[in-house]
Amino acid sequence: MTKLRLFPHRIADPNSIELGSWWIERDGARPDLTSPLKGWDYAREETVGLTIKKLDQERFLKSTGLQDISDVELVLLADCKDSQSRIASSHNLDSASLHDTGFSLPLPRGTLAGSVSLRAIFRLARHLPKKADRSPHVRGARLFASDLTTIVLEGDGSRFPTEPVAFSALHLPDAPWTLHINGDSLDSSFMGAVRLLVNTEHPAGRMLLNSATADKISPWAMADVIRLLVAYLADQSAQINSEDFHEGSVVQVVDKMCSFFLGSGLPAAIQLYRHDPLHFDLMIHDRVDPLRGLLP
Repeated sequence: MTKLRLFPHRIADPNSIELGSWWIERDGARPDLTSPLKGWDYAREETVGLTIKKLDQERFLKSTGLQDISDVELVLLADCKDSQSRIASSHNLDSASLHDTGFSLPLPRGTLAGSVSLRAIFRLARHLPKKADRSPHVRGARLFASDLTTIVLEGDGSRFPTEPVAFSALHLPDAPWTLHINGDSLDSSFMGAVRLLVNTEHPAGRMLLNSATADKISPWAMADVIRLLVAYLADQSAQINSEDFHEGSVVQVVDKMCSFFLGSGLPAAIQLYRHDPLHFDLMIHDRVDPLRGLLP
């Protein structure tokens, strides 16, 4: 069933606006966004955008009751359910930006995961005097919204949610990386709760963030990540009383990581870590081989 949204004000005639496809800016070109998005990398900032192919200014203003297109702004939104984040960019419109003009939306590093939903919204840019013809007058009043475009973030880049930071600014010791875990419970979304903080001031951290050297250093980082995750959950093992973990939760993702890298699930990894930490460390070296990228 088609949804009908009612507004307390007049909105734009949908035939007055023609939008192009969403694109991604890479190497000076703007190819159309495809799903799944190949080459996605959590450690790299990307820029996506949308082009206004045509905007019939006279028709747009007549349908909304507005007098000037400069009273309108275009807002580009990126919503990520997995990381529970929203990114937005706003752009003022004028008569020169109504035909074949591209507008960009930067996607910060380490912010999105899984998939992202993109939408363009035209809204009132400022408060206007109230009129009797129901023309919009409250700043932010929505005049037009594009259909939702969902892109699966896939590819051969880094798949772990990563955030580059200067550790000195956070008053952290000079380590190459560490984990930040922020969740209300172990059933919280892994992509929303867990971040690998990578120190931009440490040479090993910079190697991990550089796509040309990341393969050399990533096994070492992964070994540390597994240690830290198991150590974190070992302190909360009383809450892990079922193997029926919620899909995508912190516990479920770490359980899958342990099964993949260590050959056993999370409960067994926690038991080994607590009762024989030396053997746990040996198993990390044997199964993950953290130094393989650094040795000839």
